[in-house]
Amino acid sequence: MSSGQNWPRQLAYERWHAALLETGWLASCPTEEIDSTVALGRVIARPVPAQRSVPHYAGSAMDGFAVRAVDAVKAATDYPVFLSLGPVGAAECRSGQAVPVDTGDALPIGADSVIMIEQTTVTANLLEIRSAVQPGQHVRQIGEDIEIGAIVLPAGKIVGPAELAAAMAAGADRVTVAARPRITVIPTGDEIVDSATELPAGRIRDSNSYMLAALLEGWGAQVRRHPVVPDDVFRLRQAVGSAVAASDLVVLNAGTSGGSGDFTRTALDSLGKVVCHGVAIRPGRPVLLALVDGKPVIGLPGYPVSCLLTASLFLKELLHEYQGRPLPKRQFVRARLASSVYSPTGSEEYLRIVLEDGDPLPAARILAKGASLISTLVQAHGWLRVAAECDELDAGTVVEVELF
Repeated sequence: MSSGQNWPRQLAYERWHAALLETGWLASCPTEEIDSTVALGRVIARPVPAQRSVPHYAGSAMDGFAVRAVDAVKAATDYPVFLSLGPVGAAECRSGQAVPVDTGDALPIGADSVIMIEQTTVTANLLEIRSAVQPGQHVRQIGEDIEIGAIVLPAGKIVGPAELAAAMAAGADRVTVAARPRITVIPTGDEIVDSATELPAGRIRDSNSYMLAALLEGWGAQVRRHPVVPDDVFRLRQAVGSAVAASDLVVLNAGTSGGSGDFTRTALDSLGKVVCHGVAIRPGRPVLLALVDGKPVIGLPGYPVSCLLTASLFLKELLHEYQGRPLPKRQFVRARLASSVYSPTGSEEYLRIVLEDGDPLPAARILAKGASLISTLVQAHGWLRVAAECDELDAGTVVEVELF
């Protein structure tokens, strides 16, 4: 069955996913303990408890005067209360006394409230208070934000700027996170060159591996770009074998279409198991899903549009699940087709869309379909998925465009 050339996309993914569940790979992501200061973008693997309360002391929430509420509970505009002024920075607030405090200052011993400076008048060494003071007024209590021992960051949380601040404030200087998946990207083909100031006809500068590395790193991976492997089964098999040994996942680019110079399928058949080869999507049909030594290996088409699309469809969700990383919410925009769409049935088609001003809905302009046109990925705002059973969408049809 694995040699089929037109697998429905979801079925192909589910078969690969099931095979990876069976090998235990999906539950094999290791963890590591790191300094919280370098945890930005990482996934929390173990709940992080607060090592101290936030705040860890009772402090003033306003600029003003710390007082004992009982001394000013009956203050009013017509019946002001007068308290003697204590020194700035006094450690204790005595009965009948008010101590000047700034926002964030610790309350002096004995004080339980703060009155804002705007509600008072200072005359000589006396503070006149013209409004009633309640216990706890304008005071940040111990643990008001976070109590010691409380979970600051649950497992599965992605560390962003706010999460980093919370961990540091609560004294969690080290956190346990999912290790970044190690991925090797192997560009293949005699026509692909790593770099060149001049490209002769028939040679193509490798750009897909850079695109893939950027994409995969955005999903939490650490990526190693392998030198270009020529069209040689032995050398490709050797490259894949060493990459699998050193990586959690291997991505092969190009060499999957079945042409006379495409050796990916042959190499992977000899190293492991090809789960699916050929998926009913346009562009991107030649995608290949395999396992080698229980690890996922994917062959992506060489055209840049096909490469980006198939990586997004088959690797994004997989890598998020592997790390315990929550998938970001998909963003869709409703728009009206600016022109009719004709699509062959039997395969899902993904069209690149530019959104233009419209009333009341934006207009969805379809870009050229060529899978080699990398410039269309720069211009487009998102994808329009045309279902496999749909052969035509009329101009003016309201569609859902998924933003990149």
